[in-house]
Amino acid sequence: MKLVFPEIDHVFDTRSEFVPTLVIENPELLYRLLVDLREQISGGNGKCVVSEDGCPLSIAKQVELLTEFVPFTLSKKSLISKASASLEQNVLEGDLYEEAMELAQRAEAFLIKATFACENHLHFSPLTLSSLIKAAGPEFCEEYDSLPEKILDYMELVTEYDQPKLFVLYNLRSLVSDEQTDLLLDSILRHEYNVLMIESSEHARLSHEQRYIVDASLCEIS
Repeated sequence: MKLVFPEIDHVFDTRSEFVPTLVIENPELLYRLLVDLREQISGGNGKCVVSEDGCPLSIAKQVELLTEFVPFTLSKKSLISKASASLEQNVLEGDLYEEAMELAQRAEAFLIKATFACENHLHFSPLTLSSLIKAAGPEFCEEYDSLPEKILDYMELVTEYDQPKLFVLYNLRSLVSDEQTDLLLDSILRHEYNVLMIESSEHARLSHEQRYIVDASLCEIS
């Protein structure tokens, strides 16, 4: 995927042999770029363009701007919903279908029986596999030894249950060591994930990044 922003004279290509890193030392430009991305992700208009093979893509559907890493959760509502739907489909098409229907019927019969025992007027809609899965409160495992490992798994989950996306990581370098970041970038390249790193200040150059700088005076340095 490629990303362009009219105020910067560079095309950021995530399909190169390096992970592109954009360092913006001018606060106003940095703010405009992040707001532009956030507005378009929310369904609004903006000047950023993301494309693949020359065709513009919907930023709302195919870009994720990750700015909050403390805390950073895998169990986002939209992703859980898609994973739950995938689980339901696998059950309905697999060997567990009859067992799932039996479980739903037993749970429904229990609730009706409990209602009679309490002498109240509660009414329950027919139970489905989908409602049973939702009631169980599914979540992804959140126990990781490092933030980069968690971020990498998040990219895998999004790609598996949603679609390949462009992940824009903002100021991750402030929270992760140079060694861990370089290992993360290596894994990103090997998995062919689309990633753009955006930083507000310079850090040590890494072997797996391709850096582009816009300094405080808006001079561009490749």
